[in-house]
Amino acid sequence: MSPIDLVLVPDRAFPCAHVNLFFTAGPPFDPPDRQGLTSLTNRALIRGTRRRGRVALEEAVEILGAEMITATRSHAVSLGGPILTRHLDAYLDLLGEALVQPAFAEDEVAKVKREMRAELEAAGDEDGALARIWFGRVLFGDHPFGHGGSGTRASLARISSADVRAHAERVYCRRNLVVGASGDLEPDALRLSLDRALGGMPEGAPLIWDFAEPARAARRRVVLIDRPERGQARILTGHPCVAADHPDALALHVAISGFGGNFTSRLMQAVRVERGWSYGASARLSLERAGGTLMMTAAPGRAHAVDTLALLFDEFERFAAEGLSDDETDFARRHLAQSFPFSVETASLQVAHRVRARLLGRPDDYIDTWLDRLKATGTAHIRRAVQAEMRPAELVTVMVCSVDAALEKAIGALPGVGEVEVWPAEVP
Repeated sequence: MSPIDLVLVPDRAFPCAHVNLFFTAGPPFDPPDRQGLTSLTNRALIRGTRRRGRVALEEAVEILGAEMITATRSHAVSLGGPILTRHLDAYLDLLGEALVQPAFAEDEVAKVKREMRAELEAAGDEDGALARIWFGRVLFGDHPFGHGGSGTRASLARISSADVRAHAERVYCRRNLVVGASGDLEPDALRLSLDRALGGMPEGAPLIWDFAEPARAARRRVVLIDRPERGQARILTGHPCVAADHPDALALHVAISGFGGNFTSRLMQAVRVERGWSYGASARLSLERAGGTLMMTAAPGRAHAVDTLALLFDEFERFAAEGLSDDETDFARRHLAQSFPFSVETASLQVAHRVRARLLGRPDDYIDTWLDRLKATGTAHIRRAVQAEMRPAELVTVMVCSVDAALEKAIGALPGVGEVEVWPAEVP
């Protein structure tokens, strides 16, 4: 049996610990007609085991003064939480029971599906959430990266308890497992406890992150999500980008920080400070296991929606052609360097960074060498990376707003826009 992949940062300050079990999976592995399966499976995992029902399992965790928390990310699912060190073995036994002996009872799976449908409906009432849901789906289309973690109402209806069981067998195995732990722990003792608690977990086979590249847009595409009587517009625009292990990832991170990552960045200055069209405007780069996303956001009043979108296009086009100025680059690099200590000031934050690096296929020393690599990333490299990877002609935009013929026509007349669609404000 293969050894458990453990990332541990000891911290003797208090007699407690955080332990989380991560599995390298995510919504991209959902079958196209079963979107939401990964998230549903991970939630249902703690809704009872073959030994205890949901209530009995919750009581067993609460008696320890602990929590059992599940989370679904784009690159992993996780299970775990905080625990007093003296209760560690009992807590790990409960985690192992949930993972190795899940019940996935029909009624509990049905309850999770109802919760997820309710969350989708609630998202439809909030413009920002609605924009984010549709942006991912419009940007990636039928590609696995477009699978929303919460699925759709139709896909959730298709998922059965048998689907959940089969997916759990595929995901929850030792070959997909990375354990992140911090606190008053000894590595050898923790490994023994994990081996005992997870002894029944199958070896399994690793999930392979071998996805084709998403299709590239031929021209700028704009989808308007029509919400009547809205005084504000929510704009998300961007395109697919590089994966987390790309050699230009850090250079692009610096560039996007300077372009739209803080209050003094170029986008914020152009949209808010100089024109007052939106309370904020930003850009961010989301780098994942097999691909990434470049995204710009703004929330102008409806009267300035077209002008704001045009300005985002123009600023991004200039950024892609020229990169940042030397002063902007120096400021972005200093800002990132000075804020870095806050991201690693506790043992649990250090573990989170180290686990994320491993899950994303980055080197184990990624976080240890980050500051040195940041300082060594030169202005010329940053500019070359921007020019190579930023594609202003391929921007895909979702705008949630009140739509009329005049607004639709004005957006269609913006330079480079090849397609404008109007969709109703509904969650899928």
